[in-house]
Amino acid sequence: MKHSQPSKEDLLKEEYVTTLTYFLRDSSVYDCLSINNQVSVVDMSLSLFDTFKIFIDSHVDEVLFWNQEIANYDGVFTQTDLIKTVLKCYYNVLYDIPNIWTTNNIKAIIEIENEEESYSPIKRTIFGRLTIDQFNQLLQDFKNISIKAWFNSIGENLHQNCLIKAELDENLNDVCQKFITENITRIIVIEKESKMISGIIQQKDILSFLVKGFSQYFALKKHQNKTTNTNHHHEQHELQMEYFKDQVTQLQYTLPAHIPVYDLFYKLIYIYKRNTIAIVDQNNKYLGLIDRRDFLFILKYQMFDILASTTEKFLSLIKTEDSKYLAYYIRNKQQFSFNQTIKQVVENLLLSPRGSLVCLDNEQRVVSIFEISDLFKIFVIDNQNFENSGQ
Repeated sequence: MKHSQPSKEDLLKEEYVTTLTYFLRDSSVYDCLSINNQVSVVDMSLSLFDTFKIFIDSHVDEVLFWNQEIANYDGVFTQTDLIKTVLKCYYNVLYDIPNIWTTNNIKAIIEIENEEESYSPIKRTIFGRLTIDQFNQLLQDFKNISIKAWFNSIGENLHQNCLIKAELDENLNDVCQKFITENITRIIVIEKESKMISGIIQQKDILSFLVKGFSQYFALKKHQNKTTNTNHHHEQHELQMEYFKDQVTQLQYTLPAHIPVYDLFYKLIYIYKRNTIAIVDQNNKYLGLIDRRDFLFILKYQMFDILASTTEKFLSLIKTEDSKYLAYYIRNKQQFSFNQTIKQVVENLLLSPRGSLVCLDNEQRVVSIFEISDLFKIFVIDNQNFENSGQ
């Protein structure tokens, strides 16, 4: 019985995966850590308002907590935490629910939430807009409530986001394994001797490093391996996205333009657990992308009423804001196709302002929406599965 011969793409992928494993093992966190990497540290006593301002002014994705009691870092507050906090506070103020639970109001709050399941816009969406008094109350709460008080109030402690760490000399293959097993997108980098934090490494840092260094490494290994069949002497980046089409076309995450912005971000965070979502019209035609960072637009201009408006209106405001920056037009990459190579898609993804690309059919309907974490899985998780299978 004859065995079917592996295709050119199968051979190319096998060679690519094998070389990728060695490349990651031969590279360290130090090699990959961005020179522009910055770490913002806040005390737990800082107000919600001042914490939000750090995200707006510094363009960071997360801040670390400093615990004076133990004189060490003790948690992380991400953009996801920021969105959850604002949505919860906004909803509470809109429905006259206190944002800080005390012995005087905790019983009433529990009764309200148990009876109406109020903090679930999937079952009961928001109606109406904030009055002037409610708007002022929301701002006052943001300025008066500390990070520590907020987490204690909602029944969560600051230790919930445990710090996953890696040392500067740790190889990238082991770091990638941490990303996978811990289901995280960022890792705190520490210096071995001093135990001081050197930075934060994200999945996009590893992808960027792969783009810069893997081609040369692959070519070097090709040159060293004299037994390589010249008929398959191809660059690994000639492997097209078409090869991963079955996986990629499963990523069809869209939301209709008519839903409230509040519901948009609630579903993005709690339901889809994605960074970016594609917005479509009533005919399912693509209108644009919205990601978690766009939420900062609401905070920057204190446009909390937009949470009750339609996603279509919010998308229009975001596009107007983006158009103010020339660099947006120069660097803007939003789409990909399956006839592009991996290298092309990775480069465009890293240039994308929202860290996502969308593939559309001829009628402008979404075939797939592809973000950095998805590509990271193709580069790294497939690599880990291949390695663990013992092939």
